[in-house]
Amino acid sequence: MRAIATLDADQVLAEAERCCDDARARVENNSALYNELLSQPSSWCVVTEKHTWSRHFHTMINEDLLRERIARGHRVVLTVGLVANPNVLLTASNHVAIISIGEPRTHNSEALASISVRAKRCAAKALFSS
Repeated sequence: MRAIATLDADQVLAEAERCCDDARARVENNSALYNELLSQPSSWCVVTEKHTWSRHFHTMINEDLLRERIARGHRVVLTVGLVANPNVLLTASNHVAIISIGEPRTHNSEALASISVRAKRCAAKALFSS
């Protein structure tokens, strides 16, 4: 995980693509370990919130809504880039994910872990639509 500071929607989307690129690079650089993922697609999920009780999960499918929410002042909690087989249920060992934390001090590590699991599931669902 790495911390990021994002200012606008273009930077948020660029970070999402960077996470995907990093996940793909990890797969390619460790092809013996991730052989089954070499030809699989990638996706991303950006988690935003305006208040701590209103969290939103955005994928490539709803990029326009993400842009709108960023413009309205939603903060980025975290971004996930994921490489996975869209035809297999996501487990701890069958995907590669890169996570960037938006504001590391606003959430404890347990909350971030829980949010990242849900974000990975959202990114994996988006693979079915791509």
